[in-house]
Amino acid sequence: MQKKSSPLEIIAVIVVVIMLIGLGLMLANLFTRRATVQTAVQESQSTAFQTRVDSTETLVPVGVPQSTPTDTPRPTDTPRPTSTPRPTDTPRPTDTPRPTSTPRPTDTPSPIPSPISSPTPVPPQEFTGRGAKVVSVAVPKLSRVYLGHEGRSNFIVTAYPDDDDDDELLVNEIGYYAGHRLLESGRYDIEIKADGPWLIRITPLSWDDTAGGVLAGRGDDIRGLFTPLVSRAIYQFTHQGESNFIVHLVCDTHWDGIVNEIGFFDGESIVNFKDARACLWDIMADGAWTIAPR
Repeated sequence: MQKKSSPLEIIAVIVVVIMLIGLGLMLANLFTRRATVQTAVQESQSTAFQTRVDSTETLVPVGVPQSTPTDTPRPTDTPRPTSTPRPTDTPRPTDTPRPTSTPRPTDTPSPIPSPISSPTPVPPQEFTGRGAKVVSVAVPKLSRVYLGHEGRSNFIVTAYPDDDDDDELLVNEIGYYAGHRLLESGRYDIEIKADGPWLIRITPLSWDDTAGGVLAGRGDDIRGLFTPLVSRAIYQFTHQGESNFIVHLVCDTHWDGIVNEIGFFDGESIVNFKDARACLWDIMADGAWTIAPR
């Protein structure tokens, strides 16, 4: 006959079963925690190793290309400059005399009219004034015109003929001036531009046979009339001025330019009178001059 378990035994069995279940849970929990710790240790070791690796390398941002420095080209050798030739000494230019106000050459003189064997004397005409003026004159015959100015600025005298021929510039200077120019017969309006007192004296030319020989003067002048004794001669000309020295031979058959220089001059030239019966010298100068046959 089977023995009936007592309540006490049943309770003991239940307690044992509960204890076994609790022990199993404890063992399971222990194994789980051990596995978790091992995993954590492994991850920690892995992280530490990765950190050591990263500290020895240079981080390169993702997507940004790393610039690789190119080799700097070696500078080429700079060529040694060639020796610059030493400039030669430039000769010092000789001092060129500064011409004073250069008068505009008068218009090409026309051959003078045939002379009259016994010219009738004609009294000179004289005009004076100051500053800019215009005077009207009647010149009965070929005349020697004296022009004087005592101003400091331009002195310009121009003759305008009534027959509408080209005007004739008699003088174009600055400041003081005293000289003679040639004016053919006719009626003129003479325009004077000046800043000071001036004088104009018109004297008809008369015969002066000595004008074919030795002459001396200063500044602009007209010398003659004279009758040449030969058809050709050698003359010597000198000038002591600083500006133009121009000499024309004006005859009843022709005119000829003999000298055209600047400044000091001392030289000879052939003068062709040809078959002229009356001639004169037209001289433009700013200093002392001489004309003499050789």
